Amino acid sequence: MSPDTNASAPPSVLRRLGRFVFPHRWGALLTVLAYIGAAATEPMLPKLIGYAFGEGFAKDAFPLWMVPVTLIGLYLVRGIFSFAGQYLFNWTVTRSVMDFRAALVQALMRLDAQVYTRVQPGTAVSKVVNDPQQILQLVGDVGMSVLRDGLPALAILLYLFFLNWKLTLLALVVTPLMAFVMKKVNQRVRLMASRSYDSQLLLVNKIDDLARAWRVVRQFGAEAHERDRFHDLSDQVRRNTMKTVTAGALSQPLSQLVASVGLSFIICVALWQARAEGTGVQAFAEFVAALILLTSRLRHLSDLAAPLTRATVIAKGCFELMDEPKEADGGTTTLPGPARGDLAMQDVKLTYPGASQPALDGLSLHFPAGKTTALVGASGAGKSSIIHLLLGFGRPDGGRILLDGTDIETLTRLSLRRQFAVVSQDIVLFDDSVANNIAYAQPRDEGRLEAALRTAHLWEFVQSLPEGVETSVGANGSKLSGGQRQRLAIARALYKEAPIWIFDEATSALDTESERAVQQALAAWSGRKTLIVIAHRLSTIRDADAIHVLGAGQLIETGTHAELMARDGAYAAMVRAQAGES
Repeated sequence: MSPDTNASAPPSVLRRLGRFVFPHRWGALLTVLAYIGAAATEPMLPKLIGYAFGEGFAKDAFPLWMVPVTLIGLYLVRGIFSFAGQYLFNWTVTRSVMDFRAALVQALMRLDAQVYTRVQPGTAVSKVVNDPQQILQLVGDVGMSVLRDGLPALAILLYLFFLNWKLTLLALVVTPLMAFVMKKVNQRVRLMASRSYDSQLLLVNKIDDLARAWRVVRQFGAEAHERDRFHDLSDQVRRNTMKTVTAGALSQPLSQLVASVGLSFIICVALWQARAEGTGVQAFAEFVAALILLTSRLRHLSDLAAPLTRATVIAKGCFELMDEPKEADGGTTTLPGPARGDLAMQDVKLTYPGASQPALDGLSLHFPAGKTTALVGASGAGKSSIIHLLLGFGRPDGGRILLDGTDIETLTRLSLRRQFAVVSQDIVLFDDSVANNIAYAQPRDEGRLEAALRTAHLWEFVQSLPEGVETSVGANGSKLSGGQRQRLAIARALYKEAPIWIFDEATSALDTESERAVQQALAAWSGRKTLIVIAHRLSTIRDADAIHVLGAGQLIETGTHAELMARDGAYAAMVRAQAGES
């Protein structure tokens, strides 16, 4: 998702950013009004200077005590308006950032399943947490500069026209030249900012890898190797950042050089005009003071192109994430309650993008309600693809899947997934308490919670924890052992009380005693729940009502354990192979 480096700051990007600011438009409007108030005081300073140079030197022109009172009062009023503007500005930005992050999280949760195969977790974290703050802060700083310096510059410009419209028009002659210089500088800034953004995302992904794979790094003694790789990426970020800064730093001195040429020429003309027309010192002092103030304000405004360009580049990356394909949900039917749990796959075909062979090739299976059905086969046989389709994470290329006789494509994804409780070998836990992990996204019931923990053979362990069920499990269960993490995931599935349970190598990390306890508990639900079990250890599925043996996305054989052993086919060979290994 690399931003387009050739496009300028497109209105569409700024317009989309504006959608997050619009709900808080009153804060933005009051910010503008506050800075208008501050800008209104700007022309008073050159007016006071001119008055002091003109009439102030006359004897008894005005009491001297009026000088500090006037100046202090002027800056006090300006300070009050400036403080109000700054506060209101940050109020608007922080709320807009919150809305922007919420929109990104919403988009992240709705992405199509295939998008997750190419979106790195580190990139997602950066786009959701860091980028909205950086984008709106940069854009906000530009807006703040426009209000803080642009409005006073406009006020002074109008005052200059009032003082001497001929010289003021002459001052505007340098504007096209300054615009040309800034355009060239901005093109360079845009290119370098895009490269810097891409390199920063690579660095974020590397840090994410190191945080997740620290055991592998130490196991291979690869600390020096990873340190060198990180140094290379970090140096790339540094070089691209310096190029961006260098390009941006050119804007101010170049704009000042152009402005100084125009300023010197205008002062010369003003002096000539004063001598020729006999205008007094007061008029000249007022005009020059106002012109210098205008130049000072314009100097700050000349720095706005670089941050606005950087904000646009980063915003493109965020909007690309928001524009990624969303999970399709064409279902219109909602099940009124729990399903019976009868599943049927009829001639289902599935080929993943870029794959040369189908994952499922005309597969037909039946998972009777209240029965335990096991799926076995080598890696790539199609077991995970079946679960992928049953849960609605993908659509079959052919055939259909029925739940209680209803095509699941007609069901809403939410209604479909409510019928399933899934435990896989790839355990995902949240950095929260034991109780909140088990009762995830459901009303908490202490009786159900205890029953789930006891069934998962985890109750005694949880009772021994310092805070019991309120004890935090750490990031992805880092405070638990592998077996405890898997049992906690089983307890979460048990708590859901769905009519269909899927166990994908769910007991692979359990010790023999815990595995036996879980199997006994699941056997007690036989006849009331539809159980789909994927198991590598074939000894765990001997009592299944039906065992389907898969290979290359097709059904090789099916039957009970006894029937398949008597058939002496693929299943029997797998059993003998495992017995020999043990």
